[in-house]
Amino acid sequence: MNNQETENTEDIIEALLAGRMVREHGPYRVLIGNDALHFEPRTIFNPQPTGTQVLQAAGISNLVEYVAYRVLQNGLLEELRPDETTDLRHSGAERFIIFRTDRSFRFLLNGRLFDWGASRITGLTLKKLAVVDPATTTVYLEIPGSAARPIGDQEFVNLAEPGVERFITRAREYRIFVNTRPKEVHTSTLNFWQVVKLAFPQAEPNATTYYTVTYKRGPKVNPEGSLVAGETVHIKDGMLFNVTPTDKS
Repeated sequence: MNNQETENTEDIIEALLAGRMVREHGPYRVLIGNDALHFEPRTIFNPQPTGTQVLQAAGISNLVEYVAYRVLQNGLLEELRPDETTDLRHSGAERFIIFRTDRSFRFLLNGRLFDWGASRITGLTLKKLAVVDPATTTVYLEIPGSAARPIGDQEFVNLAEPGVERFITRAREYRIFVNTRPKEVHTSTLNFWQVVKLAFPQAEPNATTYYTVTYKRGPKVNPEGSLVAGETVHIKDGMLFNVTPTDKS
């Protein structure tokens, strides 16, 4: 594509973000991704491309082995058959995903039904589909009659097993110990007063009592040390805290 074509390309996402109508004629810039949800900008000239034309825009030559999906505004996927068209001028037609398969696999994620074009999916991809913070969220595979199993970010789940897989997301839990007592927290960092209140729930800044906080077995960024008011510390499972109150009087 030459510079003039690039300048004349209608970026659909930019148009939608600006709150204006997408123009009637191409070329159009859309985002096309893979089964890891890695998207790249691609150019399509037809305002109503077919599934085949979307595959061609993605650089796919062996069209028989691939299938295109629209990413709808609600995050769900909808297959775009080879001879089926979609209108790029309408909101919700700016992103596509390409799968190398002729089958789709169905699963539930937080109660929502998804059709996926690959037989496997990673925990991180599930988090992206659920639109949650990967750092503070865990994905679980529900197992009938048993406890839900956590799925790691890079772990693959086989969607080709009999039945429909059911996934849920939960705020990540960290099990730490404060004054030898186990505590469950749902954040990757804690500040001074959050730690103090885990040991002494009624604690408040005052003129008669001050608190000393020390920790060990922390992550690499702060493996051990002390914490004072105004400071924050990163945590990990099994981290140990000791909180000691002292009467100033």
